[in-house]
Amino acid sequence: MTIETQDDPTLQLFVEQSLEKLDQIETELMKLEKASSPPEISIAQIYALTLALKESASLQSYTNISLIADNIGKVLDKVFKKEITFTSDLLNVIIDTFDNLNELISNATLSADYDIRIMTIPLEDAIKKSSSGTMIVKHKAEEPVSSNNEDKEIPTEIPTEIPSERKKTVGTSVEKFRKNYGITKEIDLSSNTNPLGASKAVSNSIVEMARNCCSLKNDMSETLKFALAKRHDIPEECIVIDNGAVDILDLVLRLNAMPGSDHVLSYELGLPEYNSVTALCGVELLKLPRSRNFSPPLDQMVTNANENTAAVIITNPDIPSGYGMPAEELATMATLLPKRTLLIVDERCVEFAWPEDDYSMLQFLEKIPNLIILRSFSWSFGIHGIRLGYALMNPEHSQLLEESRLPHPISPLNLGAGLAALNHSEFYYSTIALIIRGRERIQNGLRELGCTVYPSQSNFVMFNAPIPTSELYSQMLDHGFKLKKLNEFGITDLLTVSIGNNSRNRIFLAAVQNILSE
Repeated sequence: MTIETQDDPTLQLFVEQSLEKLDQIETELMKLEKASSPPEISIAQIYALTLALKESASLQSYTNISLIADNIGKVLDKVFKKEITFTSDLLNVIIDTFDNLNELISNATLSADYDIRIMTIPLEDAIKKSSSGTMIVKHKAEEPVSSNNEDKEIPTEIPTEIPSERKKTVGTSVEKFRKNYGITKEIDLSSNTNPLGASKAVSNSIVEMARNCCSLKNDMSETLKFALAKRHDIPEECIVIDNGAVDILDLVLRLNAMPGSDHVLSYELGLPEYNSVTALCGVELLKLPRSRNFSPPLDQMVTNANENTAAVIITNPDIPSGYGMPAEELATMATLLPKRTLLIVDERCVEFAWPEDDYSMLQFLEKIPNLIILRSFSWSFGIHGIRLGYALMNPEHSQLLEESRLPHPISPLNLGAGLAALNHSEFYYSTIALIIRGRERIQNGLRELGCTVYPSQSNFVMFNAPIPTSELYSQMLDHGFKLKKLNEFGITDLLTVSIGNNSRNRIFLAAVQNILSE
């Protein structure tokens, strides 16, 4: 059982402030990574933020969060006093531990369920290795270790920021790169999965449902509808739940498109599943050319729409480019479509757009009768492996859909997982914050490396590099990273990278830099 962040101001404040501290810590860790020797100011800043996070967690009685922060703080204290050597291995472990801390905060109300020894052992091992091993990133030789280091304390007031020295970008061998970053197996950055993994509340719900799978709860679909209605501030009658957004699209077209005479309008380089659904429904999918920035051709859609246009399908934010179309522009287009034409907006990743209200069509649901919004639990709620989606629409449309399908089409296990995810607001909030911060870092980092980066409002970034796409893809595999090829969309010169946690984002950029430096 979890406490909804939106109903618990204290918890909400803790999560928001903790994420803000982690964001500041990430900035300082990046300075440490780029410096030839660790600036004391960055060590002190991270220590102060970690200590504040520890105290905040203690006040909320989140013991595991407090203990992890305390362990990191002790290591930073030793580094500042020069009692241990600051190596690249130690930096890797510290960043990984902060990622674990991020996961604990995203599951704050359930953080006691975690075995934190798994998180602390790597830190302890790295300290031992740093005390006796060869230095990789070391303090400047001109800074001798004083005899009274044991009495040196980290300052409580942080001095003015001093620019750190950047390391020269020199390519290294694949073997050495993988060893330096501890990459032993492939890191998948192609599937857009949640970088925080699955919500602990969802995992607990699945286990509980498995234990009681002999019974059937008939009201779970209605309970989830009630929760979604509360979340979006709309009537329950406007919501249809199914095993996925594509399932709802299929049902909508079967009920509204006449096979053999009607058609559906969309645009080229779109989701392949739209081809399958329209083909199975017996209607033609007409694809219009995109603009150069991958934006939907709204003017052409209006021009080409006629009385035989059953629906217009738009994915927003776009897949595979991540382009975000302002909702106002879509609303204007909707008023110019034929009266019978449905405007179907696939918003499966709109939660990652910032600010979401500028991109979601939810605000126009009552004003546009033929609007249907498709949503998914897969990405933002961290249950990509569970088929669950829903649609928001006019009550008349939703009633028709409900009356035209078999009863109980969704597994109670899926419904229970969706309800648990919806109620676990702290996990959702942490996910969105992590994606938005990580997306900015990935975009800026790729641009600094000379890549062409397409603006994204999703949980992935589309780009190409100064070298052939096939070559970059292959070399990234050698470095331990799997990116997404876009061949299924008809695109051969671009790749996408899923936004990961801080550690994965950092190592991904380091790998691209290493390849382009050769």
